[in-house]
Amino acid sequence: MVTVKANFHDINSWLDVHQELFEPEDVVNFEKAIKIAEVYYQGNKFYPTDVDLLMHALNCAATVASLNLYPDAVIATILFAIPKFCPKWTTELAVFDPKVVELVSGITKVTQIRRIGTLADVENEDDKKSQVEVMRKMLLAMASDIRVVLIVLVGRGELMLNLKSCSDNHIRQKIATETVEIFSPLANRLGVSQIKWELEDLSFKYMHPEHYKRIAQLLDETREERLTYIEQIKAFLAIHMDQSGIIDYEVTGRAKHIYSIWKKMKKKNYDFDDLYDIRAVRVLVPEISDCYTVLGIVHTKYSPIPGEFDDYISNPKSNNYQSLHTCVIGPDDKVIEIQIRTFAMHDHAEYGIAAHWRYKEFGEKGQVNNQAFAEKLAWLRQILDWREELTDKGDITDIFKNEIFNDTIYVMTPNGRVVSLPNGSTPIDFAYHVHSDIGHKCRGAKVDGHIVPLSTELKNGQRVEILTVKEGSPSINWLHDGFVKSTKAINHIRRFIRNQNLDEFQDSGVEIFERELSKFHSSTRPTMRDVLSELNYENDKSMYVALGRGDLTPGDLRFRIGRFIDNASDASKPESEVEHIHFVSEVRDDKKRLSGILVDGVSGIVTHIAKCCKPLPGDVIIGYITQGRGIAIHRNNCNELKRDARRYPNKVVKVDWGNTSATSLFNADLEVIANDRSGLLRDLTDLFAMEKTSISGLRTICKNNKAHMVFTLQIGGGDFNFSWLINKIFKVAGVIEVMRK
Repeated sequence: MVTVKANFHDINSWLDVHQELFEPEDVVNFEKAIKIAEVYYQGNKFYPTDVDLLMHALNCAATVASLNLYPDAVIATILFAIPKFCPKWTTELAVFDPKVVELVSGITKVTQIRRIGTLADVENEDDKKSQVEVMRKMLLAMASDIRVVLIVLVGRGELMLNLKSCSDNHIRQKIATETVEIFSPLANRLGVSQIKWELEDLSFKYMHPEHYKRIAQLLDETREERLTYIEQIKAFLAIHMDQSGIIDYEVTGRAKHIYSIWKKMKKKNYDFDDLYDIRAVRVLVPEISDCYTVLGIVHTKYSPIPGEFDDYISNPKSNNYQSLHTCVIGPDDKVIEIQIRTFAMHDHAEYGIAAHWRYKEFGEKGQVNNQAFAEKLAWLRQILDWREELTDKGDITDIFKNEIFNDTIYVMTPNGRVVSLPNGSTPIDFAYHVHSDIGHKCRGAKVDGHIVPLSTELKNGQRVEILTVKEGSPSINWLHDGFVKSTKAINHIRRFIRNQNLDEFQDSGVEIFERELSKFHSSTRPTMRDVLSELNYENDKSMYVALGRGDLTPGDLRFRIGRFIDNASDASKPESEVEHIHFVSEVRDDKKRLSGILVDGVSGIVTHIAKCCKPLPGDVIIGYITQGRGIAIHRNNCNELKRDARRYPNKVVKVDWGNTSATSLFNADLEVIANDRSGLLRDLTDLFAMEKTSISGLRTICKNNKAHMVFTLQIGGGDFNFSWLINKIFKVAGVIEVMRK
């Protein structure tokens, strides 16, 4: 990682350096970008510093280039401020790759959002922490390309380097606080540690100047001197590991920075002399036995400090973190902390639940509210780690496309508070998130200052204002028409409606019932008694109330009436026709069965395989009516089905496999638990290949030297012999347990 620092003071020196690093055509594009920037940036400073805007952009671009983010990101960094000065900037940038426009647009959006959001008015400390966290998430979600966030982080580092030229102390304090609360943790989570520590140290310098000076004096050496010392230790360890026969290893080091030292002293109430990890080295090796070999080398060559050895391999932490930690007296009587672990342990510490950023931000337990969000961050970190291994540019920048946060959107209240909602949410969801009373009285909405329908889907970064009435109540049609997406809003609406006058429910239900019944021909409409029998209601009033209250949806009603009419039509045929019809019906059934799933013997009805239990042909199956997705097909022993059936028994329908299911492909999950060893995954995938079984997905995690793997297999709908496959898997060395999930 290259330090975020201003190295250039003129255009020519910048171009001279980058001519040696990039292809000639890339340098030509850099020159074009600089010429455009010269025209529009001329005479402008980078607020709130007195640094020339073009030189600020070039220094940021140099750092982006050093991060291996590809030429289009370098060009976008040079032109990041163009939208502010050029109304038709997209036309001006049409000479470059379209990705440049996407990146510049992303930087503009993220920068605008940062300026709108504010933490100054948040007084409660817990509320402030929550708001800071959601603002970090929004910054990630707003970036369609993850490089946008990295460019913004680099720009923030450049700003902090030059913040001393800002004469307004209040602005310096505000920027420093925002940097350490929002941007530094983002850099930490994405694994760009060099940017992280620079942002923290530079912010700390303005937030607590006296503490900064004191710790800097106590260190009695520069960070560069500490890094040089660590390089000597790394080289020394490498020589002795080679002599011990350890071939595959990796040794890294870091010098603890000032802000981190201050935080640890404050958190643990330590004096400076109590800190043993100011200089640290990490050793990664292939096997657990190698860990203890390296520990022996360290304790033989250096003097261990009593009481400063922890074996987290034999005794893992509660989050399954594993490593050996020891502190020793190195050359020149300086203390060094040394961590030793296997590559697998390191991957778990970096990307799993033991991730270092969780420990730093949430403490020993690593508590984080959203496990799925943490897993997405791990994926982003892996992408950023891979970028240096990829040499073929082509369309490789597409790997940075940030589409993994699409399940959540982040919007703002009028005063800049950030709110997270499920993707597809509307102003109604937003209103109920703010407060149930606002949701109940909601009658309109403004998005970015413009009045919009309540059915409008919200997008990342929008500012939403709810228009309310003094007295009001939610409409059942908000549920029926699909205006509401969030569980919170749906539950609030249903709860309110249930508490209203039953007469209102009944009147609304009558209206819905008559509307749905009118969709069928008058000659075929069932009687009220038949409808009640079909729906399992004791009387018409209870059915009307259920309709009006939302317990029975119009879609369910329509489906059940249609099914009743079909059954009644068959039953009303004359006896003389029954045999003929029965014969034709059988032939027709054989054709209908080609659809795959039969619902009460009828084909052509929309169905889908439930992901919770993934039934296969041959399994006993049951159908469950869903909203908007037809009928979900479950195994009869599915726990999710049992739970839903208890709540809505009238939504359970009889289903059977059709003939074409035998020629279709289905997904099935197979869980394998085994003693972790080298080559285990290869042996299992080789077995699946020999059995001609395709793998469409794999999830794996190692705990306590046990590998837990879930294979998603593509299974043909014919007579697949699971027992045969499971017996084969049991024969693979180390396998302990195999089960179908």
